[in-house]
Amino acid sequence: MSEKGADMVIPPELPGILKQFTKDAIRTQPEDLLEWSTVYFSALVQGQPLPVRKVPKRVFTTDLTPVALTAMHSQLSMKSTVSKKEVRSAWKRLGLPDALLKHIYKVGCFGAELDWIKFFALCCSYLGGTIKVAMAHACYIMNCDPTCKSPDACVPFETFRYLYTYLAAVDGDVPQWQMDRALTYLETQAKVCNGVVKVSDFINSRKVRLE
Repeated sequence: MSEKGADMVIPPELPGILKQFTKDAIRTQPEDLLEWSTVYFSALVQGQPLPVRKVPKRVFTTDLTPVALTAMHSQLSMKSTVSKKEVRSAWKRLGLPDALLKHIYKVGCFGAELDWIKFFALCCSYLGGTIKVAMAHACYIMNCDPTCKSPDACVPFETFRYLYTYLAAVDGDVPQWQMDRALTYLETQAKVCNGVVKVSDFINSRKVRLE
């Protein structure tokens, strides 16, 4: 007699596996997602190295400054998608090093057209070297409230969530539970602060860890 009404048993580790798979897919940006997924899970089952792209070692430069990035953001942020030609033109006008631009392109796996906010996020990461400092720079440059003066600045929670999630995925070392805890805390803070996240909410807070 068949057990048509039997409950499906979901392994407790499955959600964690799927979250890690999603992060690895974001980092690798495979051309054929279906083929890559097959290779990925086959390697996972067999205990073999996963086909995950390694993030190139970061290079730091004093030439990319908050002032320079602010200028680029004011020029290019009007469109969600920009061309590499537009970015390179703005980059050269500011006299920024070509090697760094190529490195950021490589880290972001950008094509001929790129998502400006992702490029901007990676630039912020080179200003400070850590996700927390990168997010602080992003808040200062994108400050959405003129009355929010330095040393504070703020951005809408959804903007913060997008930037942080992207940088954490590129970094690859931030546990999912830590990301979820940080975003839950900051969303609670934002709900009582007109929907925005302030630098002071996370830069020196013991209640939230971004990295």
